[in-house]
Amino acid sequence: MLKLSRYLVGILFIISGLIKLNDPIGFSIKLEEYFVIFGMDWLGAYALSLSVIICAVEVVLGIALLLGIMQKQLAWVLLFMIIFFTWLTGYSAVTNKVTDCGCFGDAIKLTPWQSFSKDLVLMFFIAIIFVYRNKINSTLSSVKQIIYVLSAYVITISIGIYSVMYLPTVDFLPYKIGNNIPELMKIPDGAPKDSFETKMIYAKDGKEQAFTLKDYPWQDSTWKWVRTDNILIKEGYHPKIKDLRISDADGNDYSEDIINHPDYSLWVVSYDLEKVNTGAYVKINEVAALLEKNLKIRSIGLTSSNDISTENFRHEQNVSFPFYYCDATTLKTMVRANPGILLIHNGVVEGKWSFRSFPTYENLIKQLKN
Repeated sequence: MLKLSRYLVGILFIISGLIKLNDPIGFSIKLEEYFVIFGMDWLGAYALSLSVIICAVEVVLGIALLLGIMQKQLAWVLLFMIIFFTWLTGYSAVTNKVTDCGCFGDAIKLTPWQSFSKDLVLMFFIAIIFVYRNKINSTLSSVKQIIYVLSAYVITISIGIYSVMYLPTVDFLPYKIGNNIPELMKIPDGAPKDSFETKMIYAKDGKEQAFTLKDYPWQDSTWKWVRTDNILIKEGYHPKIKDLRISDADGNDYSEDIINHPDYSLWVVSYDLEKVNTGAYVKINEVAALLEKNLKIRSIGLTSSNDISTENFRHEQNVSFPFYYCDATTLKTMVRANPGILLIHNGVVEGKWSFRSFPTYENLIKQLKN
């Protein structure tokens, strides 16, 4: 049972860590959600760095567990970790403040209760490892143990940094290459909808009580209404892309025209123009101008910044193409870069790049011909 526990926990840690290292920015968004909930907003500035470090540590712990490295110390680390994360996922399940813990990134979505159940199972196996920690011995020398751990940490950190700079190697997002955006926005006819139960919260003599819409005390003035809670009972069908709305500065909706544009178009996504890599716009402007001049392919900018900041940015960077506005979370889901670039043809994602890997005009033309 001890060997089984080590293998199960070790392999799970490695898989979970590598999936998140594939997309550290996605995991950092989850960390920011938790920071806001617990009033630690100041940690948001370090969310991305913490994301890479935490995921790398998770992989290294899994490798150490499989190889039997420093098991006495490792057992204590695992015990404290599982206690903390079980409490955290339990809190999320009860309060429903974070609907997805991000344990397996965007590859495997878990509800709060599923995450909590997973941690309870993990706690059982980690408890076995902790109780029998003295029986685990490594065949590696102390020097080799240190070398293995340091090497694993350097490699995993490098994987995380690469993913941040050049986009996830495996794209699990709904805007990955080959996906048809309009199709992923559709809701099939007859698809089930979310089911809610309405609870009316009233107070009397300093105590609160929940009522349904059928029995709430609307005729009894001694009860004072406090709030109304709509509790999700059964989740219905949700399209993979559900929050995509593209508008101009006046709020006019251009979503359909832009998404269903029959020709090629280049989407330059900059979710925050104050944090954007401005140097990238030199190359982007050049490619966009040549596409417009030679092939009549239009380019548009997408941002969540306000219209004043956007217009100032356009003039400062000599951007010729227009900007439209979209939700920041949606833009981060489109592409994990600021700026990131998508090549769209009739609603289908044909190309996707970080600004660091954005091709030259000549190479982009070759892709269009293929």
